Amino acid sequence: MEVTESQHSSRGTLQTVFMIAGKITALVATFAVPLVLTRLLSKSEYGIFSQFYVVVFFCTGIFNISVQSNLYFFYPTANDQNRKSLVFQTLLFLIFVAILAVSLISIPGIGRLLIGERDLYEYKNYILTGIILLMPVFIIEPLYVVKKDIYTSLIYPPAEVLLRLTLVIGLFLLKPGLNSIFSGIIISATTCLVFVLLYTAKDVGIRNINRSIFNWELAKKQLIYSIPFGMAASLNVLFQRFDKIICISFLTPADFAVYAISFYGIPGILQVFDSLAQIYLIQMTVKHQENKTSELRDIYKALVSKTYSFSFPALLIVMIYTKKIIVFLFTRNYVDAVPLFRAYLFSILIFMLSSGLILRATGKTNYTLRSYFLSGAVTLPLTYFLIKYYGIWGAMTGALISISLPRFLNLATEIKLLKSNLIDFFPWRKFAQITLISTISVIPFGAIEYFFDYGILTTVLLGLTYITIVSVLELKYNLFAIDSSTIKARIMSRIRFLKNR
Repeated sequence: MEVTESQHSSRGTLQTVFMIAGKITALVATFAVPLVLTRLLSKSEYGIFSQFYVVVFFCTGIFNISVQSNLYFFYPTANDQNRKSLVFQTLLFLIFVAILAVSLISIPGIGRLLIGERDLYEYKNYILTGIILLMPVFIIEPLYVVKKDIYTSLIYPPAEVLLRLTLVIGLFLLKPGLNSIFSGIIISATTCLVFVLLYTAKDVGIRNINRSIFNWELAKKQLIYSIPFGMAASLNVLFQRFDKIICISFLTPADFAVYAISFYGIPGILQVFDSLAQIYLIQMTVKHQENKTSELRDIYKALVSKTYSFSFPALLIVMIYTKKIIVFLFTRNYVDAVPLFRAYLFSILIFMLSSGLILRATGKTNYTLRSYFLSGAVTLPLTYFLIKYYGIWGAMTGALISISLPRFLNLATEIKLLKSNLIDFFPWRKFAQITLISTISVIPFGAIEYFFDYGILTTVLLGLTYITIVSVLELKYNLFAIDSSTIKARIMSRIRFLKNR
């Protein structure tokens, strides 16, 4: 039994590493798109491009109600036949809500409410096509996670982004204009959808697609689990992107472009949070189903101590170099985004807490839904009036409030659920140690930035030096995201492998 658990843990660690590597690679490729387009397009054109993405992902995020997340809960402990039904029924539901979403948005009143009546409305058909194609693709990530398909975890995310990047830039160079860019997005989305359909068909088996594949009792359980959490997730999307949807009507495309740039955050941070959360969610779910709910707090502490170990030092160093990062990536035309970018960085400390993860693991997703309803009553009207009367800064203020409030309510519920308290729930000692190490280490780099003038290459080297110093100190005090024993074991394994060759 010990060997089996050890092997399971090792594979879980390997999958986490592969998922993070895949998402980081995808993120690097993703950043190449705005890096190029901000140089090829005018501010107004880039603003319309950003609005397109906001509307498409707003609609797919709202309508899918995160039904694909049911796979994390049901798939690990299901038998083979039920796994086939779970996958097929999830895909079927995503296709259904894609059609529903497009049907509703095609109604003129609803369409204008989301898309506005300005420049973006001209590209409405691209938006509708994008929603139809992208909705079913949401199944791919939870599916390769629960299957522990480490190679797809590594390969799919960057491959999807590189395909989109190649088509968008390639078609634009052949025929400059937004129509070429949107055509590239549609072609890449079509290719990804074909891959996803083949991937799920392989898991389900073409021969199994008959009346017996439908398991109505299981479908009810999927919906009972998914709807409360999914509606909460949809509300989360509403809160996170409501400011941007309203901005389409109140800001010019040029101002919207500046606002969109401010939300790029720190490359890779949210992707790492997401990858870690998915792996830890499965661990929590299994413990809960084994009636070991008391162990969830320790798993949660391990998760947030890892996320804080790299997010806080990254936050500090990026705050120092924000202006150089913006100018280098997006040109001086977007220097107005610097203070907005710095303000948004503080949201990292909210995301790293992985609010709602314990509620998902224990199936208490109705509490998540309640927290978003309560928050929405405050944040939605507040955000609207902040944007209307205070413009771009009102939008950022509303965005930060919308991100924070429901997550704090979720955390309060999770603390109560585990019969804990604010002091015992979080690893405060590790938080303090990481904060001290990161803050003291960053002081010399802040002084160098203030007193000296240097280029982007030196900035990158200094940033890497800071991260290295913090990482070494965290390893020394057993605070690093990866245990020092795991790193040593990997190094020794590699040395033995090289010696035996």
